Amino acid sequence: MRIVAQRTGLTPDLLRAWEKRYGAIRPVRSAGGQRQYTDADIERLRLLARLTRLGRQIGQVATLPNDELQKLILAEERAAELNRAPSGDGPAIESFLSSALIAVEKFDGHALEMTLRAAALRLPADEVIDQVIGPMLFTIGSLWHQGLLLPANEHLATATIRRVLTWMGESSAPPQGAPVVVVGTPAGQLHELGAMLAATSAGGHGWRVIYLGPNLPAEELARAAQIAKADAVALSIVYPTDDPRLAGELRTLRSKLPPQVGLVVGGSGALSYGEVLSEIGADPLTSVTDLRRWLRARASTILARA
Repeated sequence: MRIVAQRTGLTPDLLRAWEKRYGAIRPVRSAGGQRQYTDADIERLRLLARLTRLGRQIGQVATLPNDELQKLILAEERAAELNRAPSGDGPAIESFLSSALIAVEKFDGHALEMTLRAAALRLPADEVIDQVIGPMLFTIGSLWHQGLLLPANEHLATATIRRVLTWMGESSAPPQGAPVVVVGTPAGQLHELGAMLAATSAGGHGWRVIYLGPNLPAEELARAAQIAKADAVALSIVYPTDDPRLAGELRTLRSKLPPQVGLVVGGSGALSYGEVLSEIGADPLTSVTDLRRWLRARASTILARA
């Protein structure tokens, strides 16, 4: 099972759950009761892992034949609009992801941090975010919701990722005259990893980042943007998705920002506030890839205006 985990990027607990709860595979057993996986089992697990990392729930796809899984993968990848050539580092990415998930399972923060730092030194920052940290967070979240991962493991992973993203951000040196973006979460939003991913990605794409962290009132966000002479404000909204105060906070922020300052809002909970985002002219995003595209377009607009 350990070898299968390393070759698929799935933890042993997740492998057991996919087998017992969903019937995704049916490995034979040795005389001693140990699972024995075939190459076909591993290939099927890789297909299922790719689909779940693209956003599909395992319960939706666990019993589909392999040819249907491959068709779904192609469809999901087209929908993602990654617009990026393959890096050639597929095996390395799988190894980093597998090692990171095993470190989380073993509650080994040091091994997790060293794995993520090694990935950041070898791979472009965008690939670390999109293909290592992003899928890792998705898998951890799935395990936690299924009761297969303790809250302590999830907290360890979050704290470690926070340190690594801070380190990655510190290595970015924006050019002279780079556009400025203020990044944080609005009042009542305590989950900051999405904002940190946005900040790291923006820094890697030539923006000077003013990172403010979580849970800031609109007045403070606007004041920071004014002092920093920011060209944009980027917010992450995750949870809660029904805060009755947040719409007012977003309206206040937009009213206090100069009209030329762009306001972009992402995170898994952003679309829950779609009505107010549309009202104030904020740009809602659904992925870090969308954020990069938005930053490129915004930078071009700023340059043309200068």
